[in-house]
Amino acid sequence: MSGVSTLKELVYYADERFGDEVFVQEYKKRNFVEHSYRTFRKECDALGAWLNEQFPERVHAAVIGLTSYEYLTAWFGIQCSGNVSVPLDNANNAERIADEIVRSDSEIVFLDNNHAKDIDTFRSLCPKVKYYVHIHKPTDGMLFLGDILEQYKGKQPVRSSAPDDLTAILFTSGTTGKSKGVMLSNTNFIDNATCEPDLGFHGNKRMTVLPVHHVFCFTCDILCALWYGRTLCINDSLMHIIKNLKVFRPTDVTFVPMIAASILNRMKQLAGDDGDKLAVRNEVFGEQFSVIYSGGAYLSPEIIKGYSEFGIDIAQGYGMTECSPRICSGIKNCPKPESVGEIVPGCEVRIVDGEIQVKSKSVMMGYYHNPEETAKSLSPDGWLMTGDLGYKDDDGYLYITGRKKNLIILSNGENVSPEEIENQFAYFAPVKEIVVYDKNGSVAAEVYPDPEYVCDDIRAVIQAKIDEVNSTFPAAKQIVALDIRETEFEKTASKKIIRPKR
Repeated sequence: MSGVSTLKELVYYADERFGDEVFVQEYKKRNFVEHSYRTFRKECDALGAWLNEQFPERVHAAVIGLTSYEYLTAWFGIQCSGNVSVPLDNANNAERIADEIVRSDSEIVFLDNNHAKDIDTFRSLCPKVKYYVHIHKPTDGMLFLGDILEQYKGKQPVRSSAPDDLTAILFTSGTTGKSKGVMLSNTNFIDNATCEPDLGFHGNKRMTVLPVHHVFCFTCDILCALWYGRTLCINDSLMHIIKNLKVFRPTDVTFVPMIAASILNRMKQLAGDDGDKLAVRNEVFGEQFSVIYSGGAYLSPEIIKGYSEFGIDIAQGYGMTECSPRICSGIKNCPKPESVGEIVPGCEVRIVDGEIQVKSKSVMMGYYHNPEETAKSLSPDGWLMTGDLGYKDDDGYLYITGRKKNLIILSNGENVSPEEIENQFAYFAPVKEIVVYDKNGSVAAEVYPDPEYVCDDIRAVIQAKIDEVNSTFPAAKQIVALDIRETEFEKTASKKIIRPKR
């Protein structure tokens, strides 16, 4: 790994190797704004020097906001000063953010305009916080990142963290109870970001779309950009993805399946029944485009097939925050598209009672101040119990069949994975959301239809699809009851459905 064992060393390595090449590219007011690897390292150092001066001992620092060059400067300035970064979900309300600031023991908060209005709430609920720093502009009652960088320009931080030290706390939005703070070390991140060979990624352009507090985005977009020498193109809004694909002309992107499906539908509309799909592909993604990497949720084979018709490869991977996150990487032209990719080098996978368990240098240190939950997720010998059900094949590909905690045990003793059935409706237009559950010892489905889908009898259309799906399953797994709901299901902050308790 070229001597790189901490995130600070990764920033320095990128500067030494790529120097004045473009690290971050933004598009503001119809102009490109570019920042080199060297400038980034210098500004991270300046912030790190200020942090060391203000906090003689290691400190936890929260970062809240949308992806931007300034956000990344704050994140890595914390790292270059040997401190602990706590990226928080910008979409949460002030009270939830304040709760995670307190539970992470953060004493400084970097934020952008999205939550600057909540400063009084934060001050009231977070008494241990010493400083609030606005990352974009001078603001009353807060420090300004730009002023700090200017004042400490050319200075060096005096403290570093060790490879196995805690370096970040990332909160997971579980479907039950409070979020849990996943503790990740430098070793966790570096192992995950550098575990695969360089296949000529230097100079490629990766457009980053997903929320930056998600480890999928942070590792696969940002850390890998520093490691391989990619240019990171910052998408400023989910509403502008297609526009920004045209602006930046990236080589590749990371999507979650929901975004992939939305753009595929748009491309189908543009192509119509007899349109030139290659021309549409080039119009939306550009001739230079290589591959979409997908993760975070189930990717329907129909989405994979749909993109292939436009000459675009979409590669499905698998991971979780607790593994920094990659367990499997998506493979271009994957020979086994029904899998969730190939297990990454250095990662061991075993199946215990149907559950996927993982051991590698990427596995978390545990949950912050939560030994009870840690004991439920980490075995005494260091295996991460993912909670996912599945199997692996002899070629190193992994397959997911459902979640252990969601398993339905019917009155006849049959075990049914609801996800296995729900996934059959993943790209069926009339169904926006579906939850499969146990109803009096049999399998039932509750469906929220897509309100934009127009037909005379939505129940009949959905039932016809259920009959089709049922024909592919044994009797015990067939849906025998259908409930139609009028509102969406309640969801976590990361938009995963919270299964109703029955």
